[in-house]
Amino acid sequence: MDFSKFSAPDFDIKDWVNTSLETEQNTNALIMKLQLIMQEVNASLETTTTSLINDIPRVVSEVNALYNESQLLKNQMSIIKSDINKVVKDTSDSMSTVVNLDKVKDKMHCTIQKLKQADNWSLLNDEIDELFEDQEDLVALSEKLAVMRNSLAALTNLPDYEERSDRFNNLSNKLEAIISPKLIAALNSHDKAAVKTYYDIFKDMNREDEFFNYYYRTHRTNVNRISAAVQQDDVETWLPQVYEKILDVYTTERQWCRDIFPNYEVVTVTLLTHSLVNTDISHDVNNFIADSDVPFDAIVALAAIVNRFLHRIDKEISSDLEGYDPLISAVVAPYTKHFLTYGDKLKTSLLRYINTLSTRMKRTSVDTVREVESSCKKLTNRVYDAVVTCLKLTNGNVLSDVIAVLEFYFGLFTEKLSSLIKDMRSTYCTSGKDDAMPEDHWIRFQSCFKLLQTLGSLYNEIKSLEEQSLADIQSFTLTPTTFVTHTWRSRDHGLVEEIQTGEKTNLFDKIFKEMLTPLNECNKLCVEIVLCNVKKYLHGVHLSEEWTKREGPVFTPSPLTYITTLGDYLLLLPQQLEPFVAEQHQSHDLDTALSLVDFNEFAGMNEDMEGDAFAWLTCVCQSTLFTLVETILRIPRLSEVGCRQLSADVSYLSNVMAALEVPLSRDVIDIGLLLSLPLDRCNSDETKHIPKYLCNKIVAMRNAGL
Repeated sequence: MDFSKFSAPDFDIKDWVNTSLETEQNTNALIMKLQLIMQEVNASLETTTTSLINDIPRVVSEVNALYNESQLLKNQMSIIKSDINKVVKDTSDSMSTVVNLDKVKDKMHCTIQKLKQADNWSLLNDEIDELFEDQEDLVALSEKLAVMRNSLAALTNLPDYEERSDRFNNLSNKLEAIISPKLIAALNSHDKAAVKTYYDIFKDMNREDEFFNYYYRTHRTNVNRISAAVQQDDVETWLPQVYEKILDVYTTERQWCRDIFPNYEVVTVTLLTHSLVNTDISHDVNNFIADSDVPFDAIVALAAIVNRFLHRIDKEISSDLEGYDPLISAVVAPYTKHFLTYGDKLKTSLLRYINTLSTRMKRTSVDTVREVESSCKKLTNRVYDAVVTCLKLTNGNVLSDVIAVLEFYFGLFTEKLSSLIKDMRSTYCTSGKDDAMPEDHWIRFQSCFKLLQTLGSLYNEIKSLEEQSLADIQSFTLTPTTFVTHTWRSRDHGLVEEIQTGEKTNLFDKIFKEMLTPLNECNKLCVEIVLCNVKKYLHGVHLSEEWTKREGPVFTPSPLTYITTLGDYLLLLPQQLEPFVAEQHQSHDLDTALSLVDFNEFAGMNEDMEGDAFAWLTCVCQSTLFTLVETILRIPRLSEVGCRQLSADVSYLSNVMAALEVPLSRDVIDIGLLLSLPLDRCNSDETKHIPKYLCNKIVAMRNAGL
């Protein structure tokens, strides 16, 4: 039997008893086993306790002995500390004397060194004059000057230090004057051994910077001479050639300097920078842009040239190399101010283009609408890469300016469109009394509807431009070959950051809002050109003698000519709309335009109606019904015969609306009911849902005709 479970922390007596009884059926035997184990445990406990009691005196004795030893150690440590303090006190005067002696020794050593250097300076000063007289061993001269420089460094506290320093500088200048013509000749002839010797001499004189100035000036002169040789034609032609020549010089010099300068890569990159800074590129670029008819196009052309040059530099030179950033600054310096006015030059270019379009849009004809359609397609193509070009040219620094220019650009075009629509309205929607439809009516109608479809296409193009611009900004990252390397303007940085983090998801809200004006105006024009003809058909109908006749047909009369002509006209509308919904892309543009117009301002239109061709047809039909109701309510008297005739006319137009699947207006339905009922039932329960003013008006007309 396993009794180890009794010592477990989660021992449960009930579980143990139940488990034990499953294996041991005899309870008495189990109790007997437990009693036996208890006796064993008690015996073991008694033995352990007795042993502990016997060991206590021995443990106490050992603890006391340990305590006595610790006290003894403490007393001995106090004695040692006292002895140390006594030694320090007794030897303090002696240590002070030793320290002072060491200081005296150092001062004496320093004095000896200065005396040696002063003596050395005097000897070198006498010898150097003899070497300068010979001028044969320039290396020995530089070595002597190096030793003199070391001696001079040790004599800074002497009263005549300034005099000695001037003497040393004069000697160094004299040696440099002797070497410089030979150095320039060696650089021009690419005499590697001589140049290395002169470099070591300048290095010994601690004049490395002066050596490199000679090196840069010599090659800069050569580069300028090479550049001048190719600067014959316009900038676009010779600028790539100049850059190519400069890169050739860099490649040659990098290979040649490899065995001369330890940091030859930095030296040749600096040479390339000096060559770019000291050319006439900036002056020529300014003149080229100023003389250009379209400065914006000139900037883009130059940017392409510089971009190719920068890519060549990236292939040749590591961006981690010292001197890389100044090199890039030197490349873009002639263009920076022009790139930062990218927005202004873009605005000037687009304004000129808009003015050209305005000249073509001054006529109100079918050709003008075709010209607008063609112009709208070119309009977005003109600026499709404006944002990405801004990012590449300016590192995004003038992004907000470019967005503002695009808003101005499209805003100005929408103003021109609104002006065109206004002129078309004054030309097409004449309210004459002649009931004849103009011969070119349907041509005018299709021109207006084509303009509406074109506006929808323009809206979709601008939406596509916005999506592409947002994608360009989201994928934009800073690169070493940026045209503008200075700090971001905070507003442009914030704009890019908002777009890249998803905080801002649109760019052209203002443009889309302004687009609603010409869209709604064009839609009104399309509706009005139809209503203008409708009003001609209904002109003078309320004064017709048909409404006051006393005799007429026994059966239901036939509709009058004015209403059948109107019905036939309305039934032609779907046929005229078919060309605009037949092709998918045209239908998409038209649906876009109609989805943006506000139909709620027209009578009888539901707020929840989706904008499409059927919505437009419904709008026209509802406006026609509204005009018909106005005409009917202007009839002064209505006889019984005239009432039946008018009821037949209204019924005919209701059938036309049913054929067009356009619901009747509430007023037309109510008028039809009031005309069909006997006069004495017009104010009964059957008409209680009809507005009071309408019911009273029809009743008054019928009473007046009795």
